[in-house]
Parts: sequence; C-alpha cells; structure tokens
Amino acid sequence: MSRVVLAGPIPPYRSGIADQTLRLARAMARLGVTPTLVTFRRMYPKLLYPGRSQRGAGAFPGDAGEVLALLDGANPLSFRAAGRKVAALRPELVLLPWWTSFFALHSRLFLDELGRRAPGTVRLLLCHNLVDHEGGAWRRRVARSVFHRADRFAVQNAQARKDLLDLVPGVRAEVIPHPSEPRTVLPDRDGARAQLGIPPDDVVFLFTGLLRPYKGWELLLEAFGPVAREFPRARLVFAGEPWGEARKLPGMVAGRRDVRLELRYLPERERALWLDACDAVVCPYLHATGSGIAADALAHGRGVIGTRVDGLVDVVADGESGILVPPGDAEALGQALRRFVAEGLGARLAAGAVLHRSRFAPGEHARRVLALGGVAGW
Repeated sequence: MSRVVLAGPIPPYRSGIADQTLRLARAMARLGVTPTLVTFRRMYPKLLYPGRSQRGAGAFPGDAGEVLALLDGANPLSFRAAGRKVAALRPELVLLPWWTSFFALHSRLFLDELGRRAPGTVRLLLCHNLVDHEGGAWRRRVARSVFHRADRFAVQNAQARKDLLDLVPGVRAEVIPHPSEPRTVLPDRDGARAQLGIPPDDVVFLFTGLLRPYKGWELLLEAFGPVAREFPRARLVFAGEPWGEARKLPGMVAGRRDVRLELRYLPERERALWLDACDAVVCPYLHATGSGIAADALAHGRGVIGTRVDGLVDVVADGESGILVPPGDAEALGQALRRFVAEGLGARLAAGAVLHRSRFAPGEHARRVLALGGVAGW
C-alpha cells in the first residue's frame, strides 16, 4: 500500500510548480513518508506553450520516491488511466496541484476515477492559484467544477481561502504557504558577485522568475529609472524567462548600464547564485495568490520589496523582512527602492528575513500537508 501519491510536474520540467512539487516530495521523504510521484510524460501541447522550452535536460530525480510518468497534457484520458493506476495503490492521500483551468478536464477525470475506485482515499488539491492569473468568470466556473471533486484544500493565503469558500462553501481548507529551503549559512555575497561580475559596492535589486504581465515588471522598470539617476551605484537585474511583451526588454533598455538582463530560464543553482548576490528581491506584482520567489528570498536572507497583494502580505512582514507598497503604484515602488538605498536597509531587512524564514521550511510545510490530508501519525 502506498500511503501518499503526489501527482504533478517535477523537474526537469521548468516551472515553479514543478520545483515546489519536488521540494514537497523530498521533505515528505525526509519525514519517512516517501510518496509515489505521478508526473508528466508530456505537459502542454507545444503550440499552446508561450515559453521557449517546457523541459530542461536530464532525467526525473530519483531521490524523492518512485516516479511514474503517466500524464499527458495533450490527452485528458491519460489522467483517467492514471487515476485507475493510482486507485489500485490504495493510498491514504492523493495530492494534486491546481494552478490553471487548462488542466480542468484532466483533473476532473483523475479525481472522478479516484472517487469511484478508491472512495476511502483523501483527495487534496494544492492550490497555487484558484483561478488563472489572466482569469475571468468562465474560468471561475471551470475551477469550481474541479473543486467539487476534491475533499480538502491547501491554499496560499487567507484571501484565497475566503474566495475558495465562496466557490465551494463548507469545504475543509487551510492556508499553507509556499515552502522554501532555508540556507544553513548566510549567503556568500562577495563570492557570488565575483562569479557574476558584479562590483561589491553596487546596490543590486533582483527581479527573478517568469516575466509575465501580472508580475509588474514594466512597473518596476518605470519605477527604477529615477532611482538609478539619483543613486549611480544602484542596479536592476531581470533574471528569468520572458513571456509576451517582456521579449522586447532588450530594446527597451538598450544602452542603459543600470539594468542587466539575464533573459532565460534559470536552473535552481543559478537562481540561488543571483539570490546570494543581490541586496533585495523585488516582487512588484499587480496581483498574486502566492510567491515562491518571496519565500526563496527570505530563505537566502534577502529582504523583499513588493506590493500588498494577497500572495505577499502573508509572507513578507512589512518593515521587518521587507517593504510593501500599493500594487500598480510606480511612484510608491520607486520611493521604496530609494528608501532602501538612502537608509541602507539591506542589513536590517536581511536580519528580518532570517528571523521569519523558518515559517516556510519544507519540513514544516510537509507536516502540515500530511496532517491536513489525514495521514496516520500526522
């Protein structure tokens, strides 16, 4: 009998969802509950994927449980077949990430098959988003059709829990934010900068992750211009894969020495190097339900300059581990960046980040998920 099955993307698929799924699996394995991993053999149809590549090189990791590549994003019926195979394992708990309505039919077939063939199994959705970032009313209806088929829910913030209960009243849902692996030692800032070619005296603001409209990268670029003119040592780094209009960034900043572009998907090790090298991570989101990037910043002892959106207010302690401003306000964001430099807030916010980061440790995250799922002993 398999106690826990964790279904969803894992590396070498390139996404924050894949990284978080693997992080949860590894944390469970360290707790002695090694899950069976059910993952994709193909994720999105190529024509529908806006990025350059969905999958990096290499094989699935072998240190977090048995891996079964059963899911095909181009064939929803593969999820029904996967549901039959998972039900045959008779697990106590099946975990399924939810983040986009593209996988609504797939998820419904998977959850329905589990419900028919293994009615005693708890079906728990790990909700990274309730509705797509570019969502509308019809996407809410689609999401609700999936939610009615799950037993329990883990959501990223208090507002998401309220919104979920509006869609499916009375369900059991708990707020369990993104996990992030705390560094055992403080980052080697100077060593990281030497590798990346960054002068030690520069003040470096880092935007990392996919460059998508809802993340406010254009707002940040607007806000940073006056800051760079006032503080010649200030630098802004965009490090991540550009989607849509973000592909025009090279032309938008041509000739500017205050902006550095690393426009490609960054493997976890390279992203960690940038987190070590920066002075603060900027999350200028227009809206967000969660932020693995903010949790990673705290794990690296880096303060976060961000916006008061649902996905950040439960992660960043305003004035302690970061600075939060109203979303969509370029002037307020610029003032926060300016204040960070003028008042030398890096050390103070870094200390706050170290103080708060233990709340997001993967082990604590895994314990809470197992307890919510009703696994014996948790």
